[in-house]
Amino acid sequence: MAHGRVQRMQCWVVVACVVASVSTTASAFVFKAGGTGEWRVPDQQANPNVSAYNQWAEHTRFRVGDAIAFSYQPGNDSVLLVDKSSYDACDTNTPIDTFADGNTVFTFTRSGPYYFISGNKDNCNRNEKLIVVVMGERAANGTAPALAPSAGTTSPNSPPSPPPPPSGIEISPTPEQSINAAARPRAAGIAGAAGLAIGTLFYALV
Repeated sequence: MAHGRVQRMQCWVVVACVVASVSTTASAFVFKAGGTGEWRVPDQQANPNVSAYNQWAEHTRFRVGDAIAFSYQPGNDSVLLVDKSSYDACDTNTPIDTFADGNTVFTFTRSGPYYFISGNKDNCNRNEKLIVVVMGERAANGTAPALAPSAGTTSPNSPPSPPPPPSGIEISPTPEQSINAAARPRAAGIAGAAGLAIGTLFYALV
């Protein structure tokens, strides 16, 4: 009897791990850099001092676990992860990391700013550069925490509000609208497989 109870406990641990894995997988997004994924010198703008990539990023919500995809011609360009000083100076000599495979997918593992520049210094000087500010982890169901109310609108009896997003980031539903439609059936398929596994284990236990 004791051996049977141990086996049942082990099965339920496996079920819990499967459910947690499915929840995490379904909640992450992969964004295409600039909205298209193309990593190149932006088209001429009215204000050449403003990066088109940063304008896109300021209207996009990034969270820990999300990823960003860059597509470019290998051998002609690359993606460098750098610090702020290298970003400002377009310094390509001391990157934190270098990607040159032509199809780079970078996953955000912590909150805070990330600085990307082209491996071609001239391209970087022409605004092929990007700052991404990543907030905390995304909720398991893919919904974002409520925004903090404006100053002076909090009731004395209200619970503490979450901190506002980093300065310069405009919150919009862009991620939920821009997520690749193919990702939804994939997540649903994973969830269905997990449900089938749970049902099978439950049937075996009883």
